[in-house]
Amino acid sequence: MHTRHLLRTAAASLTLAATLLTTGAAGTAGAADSAESTGTASGWELSLSGNSPVESLKSVSALSEDLAWAVGRKAQHGVIMRWDGERWSENTAPGLPAVWEWSSVSAVSADDVWAYGMVNRDQVLVHYDGERWSTVPTTGPSDDSWPEVPIKAVPGRLFKGGNALYTYADGAWQTFALPPLVDIRDIDALSADDAYATGMRYPVNGGHPVTYHWDGTTWTLLEEPPVRAGTDTAKIAADSPDSVYVAGWSDGPDAGPPVPSVTHWNGTAWEDITGSLAGLYLHAIAPDGRGGLWVTGNDQSESPRSWPVFWHYDGTSWTKQPGATAPDGDTRYPSYTFYDLAPAGDSGAFWAVGDYTTPMDSHGDQTVNGLIERSTTLPLTPDPR
Repeated sequence: MHTRHLLRTAAASLTLAATLLTTGAAGTAGAADSAESTGTASGWELSLSGNSPVESLKSVSALSEDLAWAVGRKAQHGVIMRWDGERWSENTAPGLPAVWEWSSVSAVSADDVWAYGMVNRDQVLVHYDGERWSTVPTTGPSDDSWPEVPIKAVPGRLFKGGNALYTYADGAWQTFALPPLVDIRDIDALSADDAYATGMRYPVNGGHPVTYHWDGTTWTLLEEPPVRAGTDTAKIAADSPDSVYVAGWSDGPDAGPPVPSVTHWNGTAWEDITGSLAGLYLHAIAPDGRGGLWVTGNDQSESPRSWPVFWHYDGTSWTKQPGATAPDGDTRYPSYTFYDLAPAGDSGAFWAVGDYTTPMDSHGDQTVNGLIERSTTLPLTPDPR
């Protein structure tokens, strides 16, 4: 989901040129082909970059090594991408309405996939049954503060955030009202009766983070996570009822790099595990399935790097890892941003989706290209650079 960092740059990104540069087979070569032509970097390889149907990807959801979904936009037109085990391509199944952007996707099975988007000020929710898309009526007003509303689907239930907490089951919506100025930015669920949501009571300065738990009947406010003052908590990931992560970032002092925060809920209390994690606009987190955590976003550390950055937490300490760079990516400034992470099936690999910019041309213009990377090994080796 977008955070304040993205809102600052959204207006500029909409004016960027639409002509994309080419890499591989029209930018949709499979991960193995991309790795062969561009090489891998510390366990991450390109799966989509360059000339492709999408210029920015906001959300990813995978069912297996051979089936995954990613959503975003290109030139103010929503795009849904599908991975078939060999390549990413735009999904063109019938019934898909036109939107400005698809901002969230959640797949339960091959014939049970959900996506959320916006057009004008209208929210759009769609469901894929394995053959075609159908529009599902939503409830509640559009969230004008954070239009990129999170959804999470599990067998038997769909969860939706925004300026209230919504659950959908058996064709009916249930609404849980929130206090004024509270906005839910992310949702994760272990089952239809065990889900978690996080967000903020805004404004960030003067407000505070909120985290809720769903028990199958209602949402209950949990103890406030111990994040740094001024932190915008926007991401949550549930590994088990005794292991839930909440993360966000705050502006750095004196216009310095952002200060990320990560806290861990053990079922009873929160613990700050931020440790050495630093200099990151933190936009995505995902448990690694081994008691640790992956996080990523946009690296703004001192002497910022011009390549993608991932951080891995092994349960004790953090290790910073570079991702794979796109052949046409900007080499001078930190142009890579990831917005979501998801396991790529049961192999231990992960998908990361986002975008990157190309170098400025003679007119000072840049192109934004969609970006998908996949991890290749776990654990990764430390960053040698």
